[in-house]
Amino acid sequence: MPANEHTDSTAANSDSTARVSRRRLLGSAATIVASAGLSVASGSVAADTDGIAELDFRDGVPDVTDAPQDVAEVVFKIHGYTSSSASVERAATFRETARAVGYDEPVTAVTWDDSGLPTSAMQSARDTGELFATWLGDYTDANPSTTIRILGHSMGGILQLETLAAIDGAFTVATADSIGSFEASDAPCEDGPLADAVRASAGAVHNYYSTNDGIARLGSGPADCEGGATPANYHDIDVSDSVSEHSAYRKETGCVSAIVDNY
Repeated sequence: MPANEHTDSTAANSDSTARVSRRRLLGSAATIVASAGLSVASGSVAADTDGIAELDFRDGVPDVTDAPQDVAEVVFKIHGYTSSSASVERAATFRETARAVGYDEPVTAVTWDDSGLPTSAMQSARDTGELFATWLGDYTDANPSTTIRILGHSMGGILQLETLAAIDGAFTVATADSIGSFEASDAPCEDGPLADAVRASAGAVHNYYSTNDGIARLGSGPADCEGGATPANYHDIDVSDSVSEHSAYRKETGCVSAIVDNY
């Protein structure tokens, strides 16, 4: 069923039918490959994964019932490059930090196929955005009162914005945020490829960035609009004071406090 046939759990349906024109933005393969070891090695203490549901898109679209049902709200945490095998643990780390700052709602891991070279993984992230949007449409139909929040790390930030593009205004999620996003730094700008997706498919979109992050693109600073603007519901949030490097966002209370303060 196409995403635009689904009901909206948090806002009125949109009649928008325009598709977002998206550029296939390729980064430095050498930089991403170098980051892979850092991503896998991070999180030296294993998180308690008990109670973390997983949506695994590596073999297609999972069942709606794979995620928590009839809950007030849920955060869908999307991992970055080379981290599919640790997707649930990454989500659990975010949940534990969120609990430490007073946020107790369920967190669900979104797992995508990040195998292969960086360029193929980036394409996979974009393609999985289409699948996740379809899944979310079914989920909002089954759980119309559940507030939906998306949080993508690194290449998961590409998937986060591509999901909004595929939703295409058919319904809105409450928040669609990124930490250390590897999306292009101009993607959410008004003259960029994903501004319409930001405006039409989410109540608010936040880019939590750190200037200490030497791997991220959009996530290393505010959106680079060359003097232009971003949509009114898009916000750049500087968490440099608490985030020292690319893998630190989900486990730093300063960063996670900033995230949940906007929930």
